[in-house]
Amino acid sequence: MRVLESERVVVKPIEREDLSFLLELRWDKDIMNYLIHDPISMESQEAWFEKTSKSNDMPCSIFVKGDGDPSELTIAGTVGLYNFNHRHQRATWRVRLSSDFQGKGLAFEAIMMVLDYGFNTLNLNKIVSDSFADNTAIIKLSQKLGFSEEGVVRSHYFHQGRFRDGINFGLLREDFNAKFGG
Repeated sequence: MRVLESERVVVKPIEREDLSFLLELRWDKDIMNYLIHDPISMESQEAWFEKTSKSNDMPCSIFVKGDGDPSELTIAGTVGLYNFNHRHQRATWRVRLSSDFQGKGLAFEAIMMVLDYGFNTLNLNKIVSDSFADNTAIIKLSQKLGFSEEGVVRSHYFHQGRFRDGINFGLLREDFNAKFGG
């Protein structure tokens, strides 16, 4: 994958030096409330990195450009396409953004670039996502990105000692390009 860039954000494949920050995101209490995955150790994070670098998954780090110097980059989170199904031309997107960078439109910007790349470079027909049904931030973001709700799955995830409902979203290439002119 190439580097994707906008005026404020750079999205590039995860590198080994990003792993400590990404591990901190997995352990952040506020973020953990909405992560389907459990916290892991650095050893597990490194094993994930090695496995992912050999797979078709496309995990990327999100960097924010400096105000005075756009070449100064600060890591802010992760975004990517996962679970590629080439026969059905489909993948799943995920995003995690540090609390310090939330509410500024940065996730939207990064995801837009990844969606455009997925649809118009990788030729995907559909990109899907799922989250906890009470994750209002991701639900609003998904709707803003043009995703349609495709269903609620009851008691689908066991998380923090209880079962939680999930919500599924999908977006077709034709709908993305019609809405955003891809």
